[in-house]
Amino acid sequence: MKHITALAILLILIVTAGFAQTPGNIEAAEYDPTENRWFISNGTSLLETSNGGVSYSYFGTATATHGMEVVDGMLIAIGNNIVRAYDLESGDALGALSISGASFLNGMGSRSGEVIVSDFSTGRIHRVLIADPSNMSSEVLVSNTGTTPNGVVIDEANNRAIIVNWGNNASILATDLDSGELTTLVNGSGIGNLDGIDMDADGNFYVSSWSPARITKYSNDFSTSEVAVQGAGSGLANPADISYATQTDTLGVANSGNGTPSFHYFGDTSELIETPSFLESVQWDGRQLTLACQQAGLWYGTAFDLAGKKLNEFQISLPGAPTQVGIDRIGWSQTTPCIWTFISPSGTQHSIKPGLRQL
Repeated sequence: MKHITALAILLILIVTAGFAQTPGNIEAAEYDPTENRWFISNGTSLLETSNGGVSYSYFGTATATHGMEVVDGMLIAIGNNIVRAYDLESGDALGALSISGASFLNGMGSRSGEVIVSDFSTGRIHRVLIADPSNMSSEVLVSNTGTTPNGVVIDEANNRAIIVNWGNNASILATDLDSGELTTLVNGSGIGNLDGIDMDADGNFYVSSWSPARITKYSNDFSTSEVAVQGAGSGLANPADISYATQTDTLGVANSGNGTPSFHYFGDTSELIETPSFLESVQWDGRQLTLACQQAGLWYGTAFDLAGKKLNEFQISLPGAPTQVGIDRIGWSQTTPCIWTFISPSGTQHSIKPGLRQL
């Protein structure tokens, strides 16, 4: 039985107390079939949704800025040029690896025991061994592709990693996972600035491009292609990393141009469920806030002590869905009595007095 994800829109910022943030830095999307949830990189933090974008929460304190892969019970993520491993169940950090000579680690593909990582700046392709996440190691699989490599996916059936590239009329390459030998699968794709790539259950490949902003579907041998997603209403804007959830026939796209992930369903449309409605609200459960507004965008917050003295100001940009936000992300200590005042993206003001009652 398929668990169908609903179409969703996501725009979120890292929350830091005391100074304003700017939208963006959404670069990667990754599906976790063990929990039927999506991970979305956001600046250096990670957001997760287990109900197809109906609501969101943070994945602990995990860090990710670019490629991510769910493999061997772990989330492997690139964060500021470091490969990190996190336990899928707890979110605990299991290990980290800084690759010597790496300049701009970007895309990532995986199979059990290893991930293949592209270096956008040097043209290298690295193999990272992850069987012991506390002691990961790496080797150079390809010393220089001669291109600007970006997205990577592993095609296990053919023992190869497929690499898409940046630039005009970009080519698509493959490297043998044993020898590192490079072959050209598409010599000039006719589209530019290829960013992400993933596979469906039938072995077809999906590729995101910026010029034009679209998702192109290729057959397994790259002999045929077709436009899978494009145009007004698609939500695509500089589509970056992508992830295909074979369990739900859904493609998740991190749109770096508008900071908004989009989800594209390719299964039986009769199985889609309607996203439930909700009322705009601010709720406090004694541990964290839940902020809900139909409109995505910036929430503005101010904290006052009980005498009316301003303690802190903050901004947080959230999706148009109920989102759980830990109080540490807005720079407040639960031991300090205060009143919070929020202005939602719709312009409505909400005030709460934590531990007492909603005002």
